[in-house]
Amino acid sequence: MKRLCFRIAIALAFVHLCAPQAWAQTVHKGGRKAIENLKVRQLLVVVTDNWNDFQGKLYAFKHTRGKWTLQFSNTVVVGSNGLGWGDGIVPFSVSGTPVKKEGDKKSPAGVFTIGAAFGYADYKDAKWIRNPYIRTIDTLICVDDIQSVNYNKLVDKDTAKADYHSFEYMHRKDNYYKWGLFIRHNSDKVVPGDGSCIFMHIWENEHEGTVGCTAMKEADMLRVLHWINAKDKPLLVQMPIQNYRDLRLRYKLPAISF
Repeated sequence: MKRLCFRIAIALAFVHLCAPQAWAQTVHKGGRKAIENLKVRQLLVVVTDNWNDFQGKLYAFKHTRGKWTLQFSNTVVVGSNGLGWGDGIVPFSVSGTPVKKEGDKKSPAGVFTIGAAFGYADYKDAKWIRNPYIRTIDTLICVDDIQSVNYNKLVDKDTAKADYHSFEYMHRKDNYYKWGLFIRHNSDKVVPGDGSCIFMHIWENEHEGTVGCTAMKEADMLRVLHWINAKDKPLLVQMPIQNYRDLRLRYKLPAISF
């Protein structure tokens, strides 16, 4: 992901990154209102078969005329160790289920706002993207060192205070980050150790999980980017199928035939 003080500032703004009965008792009471208040018109739903599975499926929905309509779907992979509850716009706490932590190779489960798009392309070649766009340059990094003041933030390696020992280059030698989206996990009030640098991006293949992101083939990532629009307040809902089923009616989420 990137450079220029102005564009770094934009990047920081966007990253700063059970049984049914038991589940119902732990759903945050204000969660439905929190989602409704955002007036969400686009929804990406990612589900897996269970907490430990890294293979899943993405469903894209548009809210029009009072109902959710499926736009498209595709296969994805999540963290190689599956999912764990993350820090999104709705807090969850379900006894006996995993919680996302730094370095656990789990993708965050929960409800998350979606930030800027990013990629290797120049700005003039990404004007078709309707989310804010950040061009990834060689010196742009995402800091995952929990001791750093820049934990879970994008910084320019040439100018940022070097108080970190662990980070990720956003312009890689492969195509993983050729196109992607920031997922705003652990972003509003960053908690050291709760997980960092969570994206949607291009996968290696469907047989390999990620270190914590949600990934898909390039053609599918491009379709998501062509479709998604910041004006429609897009959200990501990501969790195992059974938890999604238990949550759906309470939060007025779309019905899906799994």
